[in-house]
Amino acid sequence: MVEHILNRELVDPRTVRSVCVLGRGVTGEAVAAYFRSLPVPVAVTVVAEDDELAGPFDLAVVSPGIPEHSPLVARAREQAREVIGEPELAFRLSPERWVAVTGTNGKTTTTALTAAVLTACGMRARVAGNIGTTCLEAVQTREPGEYLVAELSSYQLAYANTLAPEAAILLNITPDHLAWHGSFEAYRAAKLSLFERLGPRVPAVIDATLDETRAVVRARRDAGLRTIPLGTAEGLRGDMTLRCGAAEAAFVDAASQRLTCVINGQRFALCTTAQLKLKGEHNQQNALAAAAVALALGADAANVTAALVAFEPLEHRIEPCGSVAGVAFFNDSKATNPEATVKALVAFEGTPLVVMLGGRDKNTPLDELVETAAGRCRAVVCYGEAGPRFAQAFEEEALSAAPGTSPTARPDAAPAVILVEGFRAAFEAAVAHAEEGDAVLLSPACASFDEFRSFEQRGAVFKELVAEHRTTAEPSPAPQPIQATPQEARDGN
Repeated sequence: MVEHILNRELVDPRTVRSVCVLGRGVTGEAVAAYFRSLPVPVAVTVVAEDDELAGPFDLAVVSPGIPEHSPLVARAREQAREVIGEPELAFRLSPERWVAVTGTNGKTTTTALTAAVLTACGMRARVAGNIGTTCLEAVQTREPGEYLVAELSSYQLAYANTLAPEAAILLNITPDHLAWHGSFEAYRAAKLSLFERLGPRVPAVIDATLDETRAVVRARRDAGLRTIPLGTAEGLRGDMTLRCGAAEAAFVDAASQRLTCVINGQRFALCTTAQLKLKGEHNQQNALAAAAVALALGADAANVTAALVAFEPLEHRIEPCGSVAGVAFFNDSKATNPEATVKALVAFEGTPLVVMLGGRDKNTPLDELVETAAGRCRAVVCYGEAGPRFAQAFEEEALSAAPGTSPTARPDAAPAVILVEGFRAAFEAAVAHAEEGDAVLLSPACASFDEFRSFEQRGAVFKELVAEHRTTAEPSPAPQPIQATPQEARDGN
């Protein structure tokens, strides 16, 4: 468990008489509304970062936007019997039938997929957490026996200390949100704290293709804890039951290209990768994770397969936005770090790309992104606050690949690099450089906050620009002459 989250006692939220809510956003409002609605009066104090805190309080509930090292959180720990987050609060009120999904990338798609698969199998489920609806609102309105599939961010897990679901998924851990946590070690510890609380027979579906998460698989296996690894060190097409004798596993069968799960001694061959509407190997992993959880909870394999095949891409996640003049457009605004963008680029194998990169820079390494773009991208359009650093990284790579040449004489494998200021200019540059048969991909590898209030707004603007481009690029066909009677001409029929 994360050491600094340990408190002197565990507080039952149903018995508190004074609560401090840290944060005035959506989460803070939901928490305050809950305590104010109780039949027994509860004194509710809502504060923001610059407010004074006058306790004592029975409980403090922290919104996920407030960092662990915030002075406000430090004061709350001094004045409250316990400090927790909103998902932890919801779990204490209703701990039954939780499925938790975490990881750096892919959480939202996997959360939605898991809920869709469970529901299709007759096991009603709803999504909550970082995906939109707060966990607190979900547990207050869910029906008896309904699963809660919760997308949990590192922010939320940092403030949880008893939350223990009936199944959990860990997709990946790569550097992100380092300013909030203070270090990669703290970020990683927040993610893994969830898995330290699972019972020994609770299914934990964990990525085994990356070193960081494969180490978790190995540690759990050595401790005799139930673990369902996704792929192996060789990739998603590696079968851990063959590689190291794992009892359970999920992978893509290399021969049949079928999503395959080995659960409780049974081998389930599900749909092929081609049958999925979701693009990319990372989405194959997301689908496998959802399927493995559903099968481990007793779902029928045929219904699991049908649900996977029917699932549509989510908004802002390699979302198809139509084609204009033979160029396809895809909105992947949710890709807010280079790792997510790399996965998107790989998903378009064989399709030349013009990719839009930029926004608020997280200062994460760009080496893998630059390398992956080579040979896949016709052009990279860099914009926003991060634009100059991204453009420089691509220019330096081009020069190192062809010593002594200028950027305009880069090798054929290197994409053209275009640097502009704003988002609209980036879109116009991408359209100008795209050719018939290409795809224009918004996959920024950055946060949106230099120009937009959220990645959702950024994606919505991209789709609006695509619609405008369609209007100007594809005018309506000229009317065909017809023989009309005088009456028809007057009536405009």
